[in-house]
Amino acid sequence: MFQRARSNSITPLDSQRHFAKDSDAATEEQLNKRLEGEIEQLLNSFGDIIQSSRIYGSGGGRKSGKLKQQRNTYTNADSDSSDFSDDEAGGSIQTSTEPPKDKYIVSQEAYSAQTRAATMVRSVENLMSMVADIKRAYLVNDTSTLMEMADRRRQLMEERIGKTREEIAALNATLDTAVRELEAVYYNSMYVK
Repeated sequence: MFQRARSNSITPLDSQRHFAKDSDAATEEQLNKRLEGEIEQLLNSFGDIIQSSRIYGSGGGRKSGKLKQQRNTYTNADSDSSDFSDDEAGGSIQTSTEPPKDKYIVSQEAYSAQTRAATMVRSVENLMSMVADIKRAYLVNDTSTLMEMADRRRQLMEERIGKTREEIAALNATLDTAVRELEAVYYNSMYVK
């Protein structure tokens, strides 16, 4: 009865494989979340820098429709055509009737742009560290490479063991001949007396 229960139970190796699969899936999900978060941070910071880099004000509704404007900035390349025109087309750079930004707003936006740029740099560094971690994990957990290294080590050890055994056999043969010669000399010296 107990034998049957033991034979149908999960072996430790199977449970390790199951745990490894669950662990791999959880790790992959966690890395995907980190990746999406860092990319979203990059895009938001870049959108804020672009939004604050306009020379003229944006009509007052900048804070309320910030996300919508960012998405429009990413998807529509010609979204700024209402604020600016070419020198050839209109002759004037400004088509809006709004005055230029004052120094206080410009300095606030410059500071905001610097902090957003620092955030972007931090996000890129985090992405680079994620890439390094993934590479390191791949190298450590790459079973085929580890198996090849173990096989090479095993072959090298077997070659060294084989050479050592051959040298020991040669030393034994030399020692046997030396012992036989000594015995022969000893027996000859006993009979000579």
